[in-house]
Amino acid sequence: MLVLSGILFYSVYMKDYLKLLIKPLTIVGSVMIFCALLAKVVLSGDTLQDYADKNPEIAYASPEPDLLSSESEESEESEDEPISEDEAPATEEEIEDEDEITSVILLASKWSVAEDIIEVMPGFTKEPIGDLLFEYMKGISYPVTVEEAITILESAESDGEFLDSLDFDDITIEEIKEILPNVVLKASDIAVSREELSFLTILHYDFEGNEQAGEMICNAAIADELLEIFYTLYLNEYRLDSVRLIDEYGGSDRLSMIDNNSSCFNYRESSAGRLSRHAYGMAVDINPFYNPYVLYHANGEIKKISPEGSDFYADRSIVFPYKIDENDLCYRLFKEYGFTWGGDWNFEKDYHHFQKTLR
Repeated sequence: MLVLSGILFYSVYMKDYLKLLIKPLTIVGSVMIFCALLAKVVLSGDTLQDYADKNPEIAYASPEPDLLSSESEESEESEDEPISEDEAPATEEEIEDEDEITSVILLASKWSVAEDIIEVMPGFTKEPIGDLLFEYMKGISYPVTVEEAITILESAESDGEFLDSLDFDDITIEEIKEILPNVVLKASDIAVSREELSFLTILHYDFEGNEQAGEMICNAAIADELLEIFYTLYLNEYRLDSVRLIDEYGGSDRLSMIDNNSSCFNYRESSAGRLSRHAYGMAVDINPFYNPYVLYHANGEIKKISPEGSDFYADRSIVFPYKIDENDLCYRLFKEYGFTWGGDWNFEKDYHHFQKTLR
């Protein structure tokens, strides 16, 4: 009995003793594990977060079983759930229709009339000259009579667009041309009508390789040809620095060339009393600053280079970007469509200029 009593007493005593030791042992064990992990992390050069990410089974507690089961059930339910018509993938036809609509929305110019737009190729459109655009062109790229010019100026002054009051009783053509440079004496002097012109929108890549939208006015007779040329240039990522209406430069061919702007229609003379092919919308200038106009003396010396500042590019024997020559894609395309190149002329070289004559 004494032995049995002693065993019972010892077991009870040890049980109580172990209970007292469990908590400190647990704490000591946790500290030892943490220190071991910390030492491993320090020696490896990792942070605690790095080690946790590499050893998720040690560092992170596993999700509770009920969370795993609920996520699994939700996943299974979503897989079995039928797709509604609103969520169904678009068909190829729907995607094509959406792309066509998007292209018109993105490329629609402020000068465009929606119902008149004809998209010849994706992103490349033509249309007649709308009323809003025609009013903008008057006196700038398209000529007006003196009477029309005075009416335009009077309307502008009444809207407060001019600080200085104009004396319309004694106004001269020279004074008018300081504001509206394109003025003729009578309407019958105008060689091309509004109806003979088309407004084009195109896509092109600028010198930084960014896709841009461009605008151009040309003779309706060559509208499709120009769209095909510029479309091919676009597909080949040919660089055009700028393609904007000459009206944005106040009708100034000089300012447009300095800005390296590619353009077409501008009712102006090439020499005194002689209309340029641009006046008919039958000539196109491409990257004119890098491909200047060069006039020579009879002895071969250079007499003039235009625009100013482009002298370096007048030497066509050197290699530089955006140079138009016989190997250039732009040159080959315009020649293919029957245009002549100003670079082929004798005593004057217009390296940016392509023109066509209607037969």
